[in-house]
Amino acid sequence: MAMKQLLSVVAIALTVSACVSHPAQYQSLSVTLKNNEPCFAIPANAGLDAPITSHSPTIMKRVGNEWKAISPPSTFSPEVTLTNQQCHQWKGITWQAGEYDVALKVSGKNDSIRYAARFSLQEGPSGQFKLTQTE
Repeated sequence: MAMKQLLSVVAIALTVSACVSHPAQYQSLSVTLKNNEPCFAIPANAGLDAPITSHSPTIMKRVGNEWKAISPPSTFSPEVTLTNQQCHQWKGITWQAGEYDVALKVSGKNDSIRYAARFSLQEGPSGQFKLTQTE
């Protein structure tokens, strides 16, 4: 019985954590639109020593009350070099209207920082997206 209670407590904790903000260990990732697709940038004062690199981000999209991975963590994806404040777009992602949660681990010479952003895309009549960053 104790094991069943423990599992239900873990399940409840996971359910509750699904609707709160990003944990404190995540820094804010900037999102803008470039060529009608999201473009992601780390802040200028990231504090990482060059070269700054990253694999592609984990991208979740809200479907009803659930978050679905549309781009899982990709430790096997090619590494890209990022520049502070310069936005980067990852290829192979089909963006549609909806709410997204993006997490990204950026590595410097001696350290790494986790970044996250939550934003919505609304499609206008001409097919152009409007981006609203919520976190």
